[in-house]
Amino acid sequence: MRIDGVGHVVSHNLIHDAPFEAMYLRGNDHIVEYNEVHRVCLETGDAGAIHTGRDYTWQGNIIRYNYWHDLQGAGLHGVTAVYLDDFSSGFTVHGNIFYRAGRGVQIGGGRHNTVTNNLFIANHPSIHLDGRGLSCASDYFDGVYPWLFERFAERGGDQPPYSDRYPLLRKIMADDPPVPKGNVITRNVSWGGRWADFYDFFAYDFHDVTTLRDNWIADPDFVRRRAVAEDFWDPYYLNIDGAEGYRTWRTDDPEIKAEFAENHLTAKAPGTFDPTTLQFTPHDSAALKALGFAPLPIDSIGLQRDAWRRELPTK
Repeated sequence: MRIDGVGHVVSHNLIHDAPFEAMYLRGNDHIVEYNEVHRVCLETGDAGAIHTGRDYTWQGNIIRYNYWHDLQGAGLHGVTAVYLDDFSSGFTVHGNIFYRAGRGVQIGGGRHNTVTNNLFIANHPSIHLDGRGLSCASDYFDGVYPWLFERFAERGGDQPPYSDRYPLLRKIMADDPPVPKGNVITRNVSWGGRWADFYDFFAYDFHDVTTLRDNWIADPDFVRRRAVAEDFWDPYYLNIDGAEGYRTWRTDDPEIKAEFAENHLTAKAPGTFDPTTLQFTPHDSAALKALGFAPLPIDSIGLQRDAWRRELPTK
């Protein structure tokens, strides 16, 4: 499925068993909601169940209340459920369930994306962050491959109507565009896999440009990132499939607990999850509520009975 233009709504679909991606998104102010997607990208790697990228002006898109599960792509880089590829910016990813979904959400060098109130179970990792504009994709900004700037100029991204609808576009090209500023990752719940992968710019000193707080994280492994700080600018080390040059930090590591003290890190899973009914049963509802995590509308996800569909397929 290709989503293009402005303001489309894609909802209550069941998409599964496809050799390539379920959805590719272009344009603005689309809403992708209440869908169930599984077993896609069966014959492709470096792909997304939903995929987008390479245009700063594709803003205002919302991906919410979907169930992404059982995703394992073939070949290079596998599959990402929500793949905000090369500099995707201004996206909202809210209230989704990611269960055994490969990489859950990948933010590939983009800006002002928000990832909130999602449930991640057994993903590797739940969150991927990189600053590829400062490393392996620096040619987008040094004049070698001016694609982003050409698309931005064609659309007049810093002029009305874009600049009125998306004020952050007014100065984006003059505000260190290779630096992935303004991403917000809050009030998510994750367990049973690895919480995050941080690459190149994000390997160390990224706290000034990223908000990462109030997440409940009970994955055994907290983060995979470069083991040697002074090498993190090396463009050849954005190798998301390899282990050379990287170290995995455990969630119970005192260094991690101190660095990410604004999050809730535990050894025990915060609850149980039934992948058939989508029921998440927290062990401590009060603690979860204190973090601001809101219940998910599980009864509305996926196909629905109506005048045209009297029966639903057995899960």
